[in-house]
Amino acid sequence: MIHGPRSNSLLVLGAFTFAVTASAITLLSIKQSKKKVPKSPRREKLPKDLETWKFLSVEKYIEVWEELRPLLEQHNFQLWTTTPGIQLWDYDLPPQGDNFLYLTSHDAPNKSWVRWRSFSFITVCLHHAARMNGIRDVVLRVVALSGEGQTHLRIIKRLASPPDQLLSSNHILPILHEIYFQDIVIIAVPKLIFDLREVLFYPETNSVEDALYMVLQAFEATAYLHRNLIAHRDLYIPNFMVEWMPESLTKRTTVARPRVYMIDFETAVDFPADSLESDRVCTSFHRDLEQFGRHIAPELRTKEPYCPFKLDMWQLGNDLRITLLIILTLSNKTGLDEIDRLWQALCVHNPQDRMTADIALKTLDDFLRKTPSIDLHRKILYPTN
Repeated sequence: MIHGPRSNSLLVLGAFTFAVTASAITLLSIKQSKKKVPKSPRREKLPKDLETWKFLSVEKYIEVWEELRPLLEQHNFQLWTTTPGIQLWDYDLPPQGDNFLYLTSHDAPNKSWVRWRSFSFITVCLHHAARMNGIRDVVLRVVALSGEGQTHLRIIKRLASPPDQLLSSNHILPILHEIYFQDIVIIAVPKLIFDLREVLFYPETNSVEDALYMVLQAFEATAYLHRNLIAHRDLYIPNFMVEWMPESLTKRTTVARPRVYMIDFETAVDFPADSLESDRVCTSFHRDLEQFGRHIAPELRTKEPYCPFKLDMWQLGNDLRITLLIILTLSNKTGLDEIDRLWQALCVHNPQDRMTADIALKTLDDFLRKTPSIDLHRKILYPTN
């Protein structure tokens, strides 16, 4: 066969194209081989159990979460900066709206604008604040570790899944993301600014009506839990988060009321639907009573089996009684006899005589329905003497 000039040109062009392609493939292969493999946490550098993780020193806390940082960044989480006792978002850019965190338009000093970029972790080191996908703020929570925490994980996943998740009476935050690393499970939930106790600590700006409608939602959340045979067992008011602080005594910035969410199901227990009421008891408590650091229900000191649902009501009722009647008012009366009797009914000594969550919800709801709003638009009373 005789090759002309055109054929030779085609052969040269083909050889050149092949050489360029081969060189590109080789270069890409070299770049990929040099590309860093995502770093994984060293399991031996992380706590062996939840109890150890929960009570880390500040220095150890920083070390542990720094060890997790590469893993978290692979899931598009940017950890907030940790300082002693508090975490801060170091940038001016607020998160995008997510229907959970709200800023109000109150005049300066505006508490929501001051507080949205801070997060306290000092009491439980299982948490860390983070920016998710660059647009929303979340709280990362270690829920399971070394076989522990499976009940916690099962209960919150049940409550945060349809149909429970869709019901208006279910006051639980959604699970936005789950991270699994060996035996460790970390979840991400929306970050809110204030817990219920913090809100009630401002009687000069939050009215009696503000306070009672938030407590009403706390009762609704508890009633929903109990109807589903789930008991919390750590139902103190810091375990209720509030979307924003109303402060209606200073300025009415919206006609809407903030939604209240129940959090921290670490100590929760649940019972089968076909279980006998007499079998829905617990034989132990999750903490040593001498180291618990909170007021303790009388039945826990007997060392006898106890009803966790009645325990919930004592914890919530006693915390409300102390917060609203002593810390805030510095007296033993709110000025509303029916409400004072309600707090007392929640924390009577004998568990069998305590008001249930359903009855507490109905009692407070009935009171608010019949009481004119203007009568409650006032400060929580201080003592007159």
